[in-house]
Amino acid sequence: MKRFLFSSLCIVLVSFVARADNAVATKDDPKAITEKCAAYMDARMKISKFSGSIMVARNGEVLFEHGYGLANVEHSVPNTPKTKFRLASVSKQFVATGIMILEHDGKLKVDDKLEKHLPDCPKAWADVTLAQLMSHTSGVPENLRPALFQGKWPLPVGSSHVYDVVKDKPLDFKPGEKWSYSNTGYDLLGLIIEKITGKPYGDFLKERIFDPLGMHDTGIDSRPLVLKDRAYNYGLQKGEYVIAQYIDISAVYAAGSIYSTVEDLLKWDNALYSDKILPQKSWEKMWAPVKNGYGFGWLITQRSGKKVMVHNGGLPGCTTTVEHHPETRLFMSVLCNVEGSPMQRVCTDLSAIALSEPYDMPVEHKETKVDPKTFDAYVGEFELRPKFILTISKSSDDLYAQATGQIKFKLYPEADGKFFARVDEIVITFVKDEKGQVNEMNYHQGGRDIKAKRVVKPPEKKEEKKEEKKDGKKEEKN
Repeated sequence: MKRFLFSSLCIVLVSFVARADNAVATKDDPKAITEKCAAYMDARMKISKFSGSIMVARNGEVLFEHGYGLANVEHSVPNTPKTKFRLASVSKQFVATGIMILEHDGKLKVDDKLEKHLPDCPKAWADVTLAQLMSHTSGVPENLRPALFQGKWPLPVGSSHVYDVVKDKPLDFKPGEKWSYSNTGYDLLGLIIEKITGKPYGDFLKERIFDPLGMHDTGIDSRPLVLKDRAYNYGLQKGEYVIAQYIDISAVYAAGSIYSTVEDLLKWDNALYSDKILPQKSWEKMWAPVKNGYGFGWLITQRSGKKVMVHNGGLPGCTTTVEHHPETRLFMSVLCNVEGSPMQRVCTDLSAIALSEPYDMPVEHKETKVDPKTFDAYVGEFELRPKFILTISKSSDDLYAQATGQIKFKLYPEADGKFFARVDEIVITFVKDEKGQVNEMNYHQGGRDIKAKRVVKPPEKKEEKKEEKKDGKKEEKN
């Protein structure tokens, strides 16, 4: 299963950059937000192969919902807000909620050790706690990637065998010591739910979450399931649709097998403000970061100084995200059924529209031919903020950028001194001073700008060499 938790393909600096002169929606005017979201998506569809459904809501009221692209390319069936998508790892918040419900019922405690509920678990994993499984701090090794490498993704898997590919492996680290995303951990949680309740975990979630909230278009996907309004999953090759790599959803199990719609997910978001499913103290326990900003089934982060709970998901042919903004009561969900759809960019920009923050209208950047020799002037380090450096490097005739702790991405020339990145629509403009030297850049992303100065390293000090004179005294030489 692909991990799209943090959308870490590129830099996200919106908390640190200055406001740009750009279109901003009025958050007190729902009609203006709706119109701006529609205009944004019209522009987006002209330049992107976006396919999916979108929901933007505030205070439980829909501001914008729409489907784009095709749920079924073969039969030209369009996506709508009622289209059912695989949620992939967005499913984890529901599984974690199931565990919290059982704790509230007195059937378990999140500090229980794994062996208490699964006595046949691998001995090396016995002391892992349920809380560590939910927060990805257990050290339990990842099972889906090895299954992919062994060619097992297309094969049906019984729930008791979902972690067979890693059951003989030791923990990756001492429980609680580090953070490492583990789908295996959530498969174990699904098994625990089934062991305690005596029913399939999906039936338990339906009984305690989906049905009480009226989420009648949400459930557990399976290979034989005939599902009305299903979004089929596609990839892109040379700009043309192809069927996505097949994975039998049983191989994913509790780590990501739920399907839903953006409309049902709004019902779920509304429940997070109530005690209908869990008391508030249980929600707060789920939303308390453990490590790396991750709580129980949610990533807890901030945007413009306000808390946001978010989770992304990815499987072959689909990418998904939900955002819960408790302080502004904003809800965002973007569910896509084509690999390469700019899911995170769309979600970020539409939430900016709803919150009256800067954003960029989508535009098509066109690469132009530039003498690669001119790239030498741009090579170096630029400080985006204290201790956060964007390194510009050249390889062959191409220019690249890499921020501290993030991946390297290619820059494409658009004009003299101006470059764009195809990841997350970053635009970098190098600024020359009066002497024609490049000591500054303008970094633009998501409707915001940051001025970055070149990092000037102090000159290296020459070491003083000392030689012995014949008389035993030392002579210094520079």
